[in-house]
Amino acid sequence: MLWLTVDTLRADRLGFAGHPGAHTPHLDALAARGRVFSSATTPLPRTTPALATALTGRLPDGHGSTEVGDPIRGDVPTLAAHLRDHGWHTIGRSAMQVAGPDQGLDRGFDAFAVHHDASAAQMVRHGLDALKGAPEGPRFLWLHLADPHFPYLPEGASGACAELGRKAANGEERRVDWFANMGGRSAEVLDACSALYDAEIAAVDAAVGPLLDGLPQALVVFSADHGEHLGEQGIYFEHGPTVHPADLAIPLVVAGPGVEAGRDPRLAQLQDLPATTLAHLGLPAMEGDGLDLLAEPARTHATARSGSALQARLTSVLVAGRGKRWCLHGPRFSRCVGPKGVRLHDRDADPALARDVASEHPDVAAAMDSHAQQWRPEGAREHVVFDADHALVARPRLEGGYLTELYRRDDVVRTTPIDAPEVHERLAALLPDGLPVRNDERSAEELERLRALGYVE
Repeated sequence: MLWLTVDTLRADRLGFAGHPGAHTPHLDALAARGRVFSSATTPLPRTTPALATALTGRLPDGHGSTEVGDPIRGDVPTLAAHLRDHGWHTIGRSAMQVAGPDQGLDRGFDAFAVHHDASAAQMVRHGLDALKGAPEGPRFLWLHLADPHFPYLPEGASGACAELGRKAANGEERRVDWFANMGGRSAEVLDACSALYDAEIAAVDAAVGPLLDGLPQALVVFSADHGEHLGEQGIYFEHGPTVHPADLAIPLVVAGPGVEAGRDPRLAQLQDLPATTLAHLGLPAMEGDGLDLLAEPARTHATARSGSALQARLTSVLVAGRGKRWCLHGPRFSRCVGPKGVRLHDRDADPALARDVASEHPDVAAAMDSHAQQWRPEGAREHVVFDADHALVARPRLEGGYLTELYRRDDVVRTTPIDAPEVHERLAALLPDGLPVRNDERSAEELERLRALGYVE
């Protein structure tokens, strides 16, 4: 059995999803012989919580990882451990440091290794080598590939976006400036970066082709942890802080003997993967939040929430940053806490947030200080509830509390809310009580590790 997950892979960038710029013949062939879940979403668009949900069958509050790098709780069983208890040899290979032993995602694997930032081709070789050395009998291989994660630098990449990527990779450019489209530069290179993003996905497809061809009778589950913003909601080449479809929508294909091919529009999420896998293998179920997507009735609704905005200068998000460096971003002014204390910035005149204007705008400074009492770092996440036709989005407000707006499920732009009071009321009742806030401090070591990976400033 093969589980193949790809980091930062949007659902709409594959050939079988209709993307004209895709070159994904092997994944398209997998989709043609498998069940494609066209309404699949991640419950939280950050790598660690999303993959933890896939491996445990539990939503983030159930396994304890609610932001990138957070470990799962020690008492939470994983699919790998469950399979091992039933006689399977389990192998895991991850290309991301935030998806490995430090987070407890290796739990239950007989053999696990992280090859951080290795290419898809290298990862497939590592996986095949591990399979060759595995004992006879049922075997489970999980590969997590990372090629489409920013910076987009496929082999032979050139041009403006490749230059940006190399500078971001070696620290010459602050990634947040590009995530936030400072000076309009991200919009200028969007087409070039979009093409390189597609090229990274094509490289994944080329790498996994021989692996898929060599396992024609295996159960194959193909998915992603989350998507990627390519300009949506003013965010570029980054993911996590919204519940926009660019963040939440993921590809999901299940293929193998006995799986009826076709497209399935039912609501599906990553917590469904263990239940679906175990049911198809005829093994006992695990406790969890998922459904068997191949047999059980469709769920009536699904929920998701954003991650935190980790980069303090990501100005399109209300609360951004973590630890002792964070900003509250209003429509024009930003209140930022950092090494120089509390400062107020006028983004119209100073988009780089370099000059303190609190003395020039005392009334604004006082108002922002008051608003800041309502929020804390990592405490202003977006939430969404889906049914088959609608999405109710709850966004934090500067003054405190949340604004809820209802959209058609197929409105991927989400600029025009609809008026349907009965639906609004029904879905609003499914939002979490209190819309929980996280206020714990990060250790210096954790912040430095995440900073090295580009997650924080």
